[in-house]
This record gives sequence, C-alpha cells and structure tokens, in this order.
Amino acid sequence: MPVRIILICTLILCFCGSVAEAGMPSASIDLTEIAQLRLQSISFFLLLFLLSAWGLKKLWNMLARDFPKLPVITFKAALAGTFLWGLMFLFVLTMISGARELLTPGAWEKDGRTYRLTDSESEQETKAAAEALLKERRSKLAELRSALFMHVATHDGSYPAKIEDASFADEFWMQPGDLNVKYGYVPGEKQSDQVRPLAFEQAVYGDEQQLILFTDGAIKQVSLKAARETLSGK
Repeated sequence: MPVRIILICTLILCFCGSVAEAGMPSASIDLTEIAQLRLQSISFFLLLFLLSAWGLKKLWNMLARDFPKLPVITFKAALAGTFLWGLMFLFVLTMISGARELLTPGAWEKDGRTYRLTDSESEQETKAAAEALLKERRSKLAELRSALFMHVATHDGSYPAKIEDASFADEFWMQPGDLNVKYGYVPGEKQSDQVRPLAFEQAVYGDEQQLILFTDGAIKQVSLKAARETLSGK
C-alpha cells in the first residue's frame, strides 16, 4: 500500500497543471516558471526511479522462481539496488568525462546540460574540412580536364559540342558532394591558342568561390563576381 501511495503522489506532481480560479484573486503563492519546471523534472525522475525499482523487483523475483538459491527481494531492496546501480553508472560517466578532459585539456566547455568543443577547436575542424573539400574539388576538376583533353586528342582537336556529346563517362561531369550537381560547360570548336573558360563549378559550396577550368589547362579559384564576369566574357 505505501508503494502505491508514493506512485500516485508522484504521478499527481508530474501531471498536475495550474488551475485557473474564477472570482476574486487568490492569495496563494505561485511558483515561478523555472521552479515549476524543476519540480516537474524532479517528480518525473522520482517516478522513473520508483518504476525502475518496481521493475527490478518483478524481474528479480521472476528469475528467483527458476533459481531457488536466489533470495526473493522486497521493494526496499529493489530501491537500494537501483540506487547503487545508478551511482555506479554516475561514477563511470564521471571517469569518462575526466579522462576526456585530461586527453584534451580545455577543448570542451559546458553548454547547458551537455558539453561542446570550444570555438578554437571548432574553427580548426571547420577550416580543415574546408581545405579538404577544396582539395577534392580541384582534384575532381583536374579529372574532367584530363577527360576533355583526351576527347580533343581523339576527335581531331575538337571539343564536345555539348555535354551529351562527350566520349567519356557522365560521372566526370559530376561535382564532388551529395548534391549531384554537374559542372557547367562552355562549348567551343577546335582547340586554339586563345585561352578561354572551358568548364566551371556551380556555386553550391557556400564559400563564395568558384573553380574555373581554362583551355590552357589552368584551374583558377575566383570569387563569384569575378566568375560571372569571366564566364560572360567581360
């Protein structure tokens, strides 16, 4: 009976809401919003704790039916076991957190209930990722350059009239990334000494930069404004 009373009281604390009273203003003291949230959190934690202890008791006693050497436990014993189990997990998590701080001192800072990397570490990782992506972009455009020059060598010095007329696989036209975007192409006639844009990236990477492949084989990184001017012939 006491266990049922505790569970019922805890449920009432978890789910009871504020009651609007008609008539004259009430003189009762209301909790602040933060205090109400904390009270609800504590009540919900107590409910889960009691339910976990009840479940432990049921499972243990069910197991004890098949293993007579196991003693039958009471709800108080289940509460104690749940409490000790929680302390053990808290100790393990604290050790993990301490080891992480020792391996990377100052790299983590508290952010609410969790931790996140400090700005310096985040900036370094972002910069490294951007550099790796730029390297991959250059490498992929260089592969397209090789494929186009091979097409010119096998087609009497002529570039493809359009992307569909290229003699190589369509995958060479795909930019790196998950967006499945194709490179832009500036169609031309036969190869000549005049240097002009040949292929270019679509501006999908958000860094305000584009890579442009020229007919002399150069790959240049320019701003979006410069890219528009170059591709429009200005």
